[in-house]
Amino acid sequence: MIEVNGLYKSFGDKEILKDVSVVFEAGKSNLIIGASGSGKSTLARCLIGLVQPNQGQVLYSGQDFLKMSHSEKKEVRKDVGFLFQGSALFDFMTVAENVRFPLDMLTDMSMAEKKQRVDEVLERVELSSAHKLLPAELSGGMKKRVGIARAISSRPKYLFCDEPNSGLDPLTSIVIDKLIHELTIEYDTTTMIITHDMNSVLEIGEHILFIHRGEKAWEGDKNEILETNNEVVLDFVYASEFMKKARK
Repeated sequence: MIEVNGLYKSFGDKEILKDVSVVFEAGKSNLIIGASGSGKSTLARCLIGLVQPNQGQVLYSGQDFLKMSHSEKKEVRKDVGFLFQGSALFDFMTVAENVRFPLDMLTDMSMAEKKQRVDEVLERVELSSAHKLLPAELSGGMKKRVGIARAISSRPKYLFCDEPNSGLDPLTSIVIDKLIHELTIEYDTTTMIITHDMNSVLEIGEHILFIHRGEKAWEGDKNEILETNNEVVLDFVYASEFMKKARK
């Protein structure tokens, strides 16, 4: 679980986050949504220590991450997995080498143990035959699945996903959403997903945080978001022509 209390962040005179408080629960797909520039990415960066908030708390299992020493933060980060927006695979590495990378960096596992773990996670994302392929030989959906395999290779307690469906077709996006959701439950992971994809919201949004102009404007689940009277949320949800027609 990650608990955020009274988080503020400014860059110069520009206030980006204003008194954001939220609890991200383990075993759930926690979605962070909102318009571009609303503060979603800044919030995520504050959670993992890439940005230092001006005020507030970020509690990992009750321990304030912001007050930890460098070595203590490093230990927490060992429990964090990342799925980057563009997958961020190393072009010069094979699929297996990409997936093994966090294990090489963060663990003292033997090569045999790392190979076994790579085999396990690639099988889990249905890419057992892709070990020797290079990223250039993969489709967009396959790259995302390799990114997921790499993110979970160290069995993280916390998983951050930045626009996991960016650049994917609708059917592949559904596959990726389902996979992330299944793994969240399977590993009892605290998963945070930054997304603009309303399909994701309505499919796997067990807990949704809506950020508007740096503030928490709404919080709920995928069922409640369609029933809310919050006009700012509704404008976002029904922004597309398809959703406008569905609303009617």
